[in-house]
Amino acid sequence: MTANENERFNQFAAVLTTELLERTKKSMELLAPELQPCSRLPFIQTPSFVEFYSDLVRVGILPVVLSRRPVRAIVGDVDWTREGREYLLTVLDDRSNAVFTAWEYAWDSLWDERKVGQDSAASGSDKPKKGFFRSLFGRRPDRTPGGRSGDHGADGGSDSGVLAGLHIMLSELGEKRGFLPLFHDDVRILKALPRVKPGRVAQAWKEISQYHHQEFHLPEPEQAKPGVTSECLQKWHYNLPDRIGEFLVLKAAVDLEHVNKPFIGKYIRQSARTQEEAEKGMPYLAIYWKSMSNPAPVVERHTL
Repeated sequence: MTANENERFNQFAAVLTTELLERTKKSMELLAPELQPCSRLPFIQTPSFVEFYSDLVRVGILPVVLSRRPVRAIVGDVDWTREGREYLLTVLDDRSNAVFTAWEYAWDSLWDERKVGQDSAASGSDKPKKGFFRSLFGRRPDRTPGGRSGDHGADGGSDSGVLAGLHIMLSELGEKRGFLPLFHDDVRILKALPRVKPGRVAQAWKEISQYHHQEFHLPEPEQAKPGVTSECLQKWHYNLPDRIGEFLVLKAAVDLEHVNKPFIGKYIRQSARTQEEAEKGMPYLAIYWKSMSNPAPVVERHTL
């Protein structure tokens, strides 16, 4: 690239990085409960993960995204310092745009363990900087008695070694930072995050809170019919992508009065035909429900 082309690409990379990080982090912040949960939460709702997430994306995901030829083709002759964000938003409004495709590719290529040097999706020019897993996660390469890197966890190790994937490494990180281990298919959540507009998450929570207030906090003649909160939760549960709706239900279980263990238990039963189906379709909500305490029974007092 010429000097001008290189400068324009760097400007594009800065705009893209800012937009992807702000969009995805804002959605995660909106999903995080404000009150203290009764047990560990999923990664996406835990502040310690959100803090770590920026470094992970900057060092591990974005180098792969920016190396993809269709993404680089977006640069064009746009003045990225003046009108870059507006132009980028028009690109991202196309659901099949090259940025989302490259973002998904990056997470897929780094999610599972793979042999060093193999022709994997993460090899070649789009490979993140050598050793970035180890530096981010504070991992040390396993050593054999002979002093060479072992077969597991050796990020940037020998040709016979195996690079641990993000799934395993993030689950291990959860033990240190206080969030639940990740399910293998949680990669779908991370892949879908840029497609989720924070404004839609904010709209969903505002509506849930309004129905909750109408059902539980208005004077009796003005109260909404019983069940409207649950109906609103179900509406957003199934209208937001890949478990984002489930996380909103979990947020409600932490933050909203009366959304207690019996409420969530009933919600789960109404949303799934069997316990097995519930645990498969709403795994994090099912885990949290099991940790919730039953509300104290109301004792009636009789006066003479």
